[in-house]
Amino acid sequence: MNAPLVSVKMITFNHAPFIAQAIEGVLNQDTSFPFELVIGEDCSADGTGEIVHHYQKKYPDIIRIVTSDQNVGMKKNSYRTTKACKGTYIAFCEGDDYWHHPGKIQKQVDYFEINPNCGMVYTNYDVYHPKSRRRINDFIKYRNWHIPEHWDVESFVGGGVGSGRGILTCTVMARLSLVNMIIDADPYLHQNPKFLMGDTQLWAEIISQSRVHYIPESLATHIITDESATRSKDVKKVVLFNISNAELMLALCEKYNLSSTIRNKHLNYWCDSALRLSFHTQDKKLADEVREIKKIFNIKEWCRFYGAQNRLVHCAFKMFTSIINLFREKFIQWI
Repeated sequence: MNAPLVSVKMITFNHAPFIAQAIEGVLNQDTSFPFELVIGEDCSADGTGEIVHHYQKKYPDIIRIVTSDQNVGMKKNSYRTTKACKGTYIAFCEGDDYWHHPGKIQKQVDYFEINPNCGMVYTNYDVYHPKSRRRINDFIKYRNWHIPEHWDVESFVGGGVGSGRGILTCTVMARLSLVNMIIDADPYLHQNPKFLMGDTQLWAEIISQSRVHYIPESLATHIITDESATRSKDVKKVVLFNISNAELMLALCEKYNLSSTIRNKHLNYWCDSALRLSFHTQDKKLADEVREIKKIFNIKEWCRFYGAQNRLVHCAFKMFTSIINLFREKFIQWI
């Protein structure tokens, strides 16, 4: 195989129902240049590894597998897979998403080749719900999100909970040299398992150092699964992810000396998530920590605070929310 111009990075763990489609979406790319697919398989327990190795044997000139004898976790798996990439550009597609357009990476490379000051190119995308079989085409257009013509760190981080909205991992291609420089320059931000978000901080730092381009065409599909790094039926897991996301944004605020308005937005989100966690785990110390930061509580917050302190209040509030949710068309998260 000639040296690849593009390395496709695909990290996967327990993606058996989706991994074949993800791999096929890469193999179906129609390009004028060689590319490789580097799969970081983190000792899945559902047969994902067997599927990945089947494809590697079938396409040994394109697919390489990065793995180990035991699970290393998302952060280490992501880092080692990035370091195994050899291309000039790196494209991202995790094992539960896929590319539905055969010209995706060709379009992105074409833009890079005539715009040497551009560090990242991303696109619009579709969203697919396997259970309902509902597909939402051109999701950014569907949500009517405004995509800045010129991103900067302040606009990226300053969007609150939806910070960086529109930049979805499976749509991104970046210059590999820039990615490697960024993740090696700040291991705390990019290799720390404390931050459960894998790519948000990378996008922010690419934006701080280069121009970013958006292609308003849907070239990839994001699959909404019940369990993923960002979603779960386990309320505690979701809240822990939200806390981690808030802490990441606060770290970016500190690194780039962003305004107190932006910082307070993420601090309030941390307080809200931490108070929910203290309620669910009966963590009095965490509830007190939130109380020290946030001096004024609303009714729900007082209920969570005292529910973390007192078992009877905890049970009574859970019963109350269960009853009121029976009369709501949509679940509103009270606890």
